[in-house]
Amino acid sequence: MGELLQYYKDGMKCFTEGNLNKAFNYLTLAVAGGLENEELNTAIALILIYRGEFEEAYKFFLLNNRKYKDGISERYLSSIDEVNDCIEKHNLVINLIKENNYDEALIHLISIRATGFRTLNDDILICYIYCLKKDYKKCKQVLEEMYAINKEEVFYYEMKNYIDKKKYSKLKIYAGSIAAMIIIFSTIAISGFNNKPLNNAQRPTESKPILNTKNESEESNYKTLANLSNDIMKEDLYDFWVNDKNIDTSKLDDKSKSLYDGLKQSYNQKAEMFFYKNGLELYKGGNYKKAYQYLSIAHENMKGDYLDEHIIFYIAKAAKASGNDGADYYREYVNKFPKGCYIQESLYDLAIIDYKNSNIQEAKKYAAIIVEEYSNTIYNNDKIRVIMDLN
Repeated sequence: MGELLQYYKDGMKCFTEGNLNKAFNYLTLAVAGGLENEELNTAIALILIYRGEFEEAYKFFLLNNRKYKDGISERYLSSIDEVNDCIEKHNLVINLIKENNYDEALIHLISIRATGFRTLNDDILICYIYCLKKDYKKCKQVLEEMYAINKEEVFYYEMKNYIDKKKYSKLKIYAGSIAAMIIIFSTIAISGFNNKPLNNAQRPTESKPILNTKNESEESNYKTLANLSNDIMKEDLYDFWVNDKNIDTSKLDDKSKSLYDGLKQSYNQKAEMFFYKNGLELYKGGNYKKAYQYLSIAHENMKGDYLDEHIIFYIAKAAKASGNDGADYYREYVNKFPKGCYIQESLYDLAIIDYKNSNIQEAKKYAAIIVEEYSNTIYNNDKIRVIMDLN
């Protein structure tokens, strides 16, 4: 029970702070474990409403109304006709957008908002239309409202990034957001749902609301996919690299696999430069351990271009400075770039490392190159002569 209470507390904290995805995960874990109270049911119902999962939301409202007679559930249960009207307007908006009739679609969306009824999909649609009309001020206003409701919403970062940076010649909407535009909401038609008081025959059974559940590994995959999408939106490629290790793509459906492939492609295009640039800054700042990690990821993503030489050299330097030897990277550099801009230092460091590792023949091989080809440089010094004098 202690663990369930902690899920509940964490969920309510996330809910009040506007982190709805985490809140929903925690709260549904508490419900699945048998915990139940008015505040818990209300929070889940309101999140489901915002997501557009109306029938599931109303199951929680019914439960709360029957057990706790709370005001929120009573208002929603007595307003089913009004909610259904908003749902029908949403579906009309979808058809208007398909016909490129954005002005009329916007009128209906604004009228839905005027009722106080809010869903994520309607917020996305109104932002999209404002953006198409180049009314960025109003688009930003809606975005900030979305952020206040759910700070984890990927669309917020996507659209804000577009408006703030104007990075693309035309508006690019991610697959998840495009899908939202064609979602047709179902009106609420569960038996016993109407705006009249419920009689005994209409009251629900004692069974708890049944949430749509997936097995644990599948649920984890979809959460990770959402995190990956968020990472790309915020251009946080390190978190993407971490989260990508936690997803099993074989468990994704075709649509989710397609989304993952697109995210991975975006990551692959940016990873080499991102991790090299940040790894180099970390190295120059003296954070050798973190630099080694970043440059290792850059090394994984090398494209066979001009950056390879710099990545291999600095990962060797970072590895050596952080106590990770670096000999293999120096050897890779010497073999690939025998006339490279860092060749003298690489030969010298490799000779010294091999000497310290008692790899005498290799040490003498690299020391000999310095003596023969770079005799007039600072690298042909006493340490190299000591190596050369070894039997």
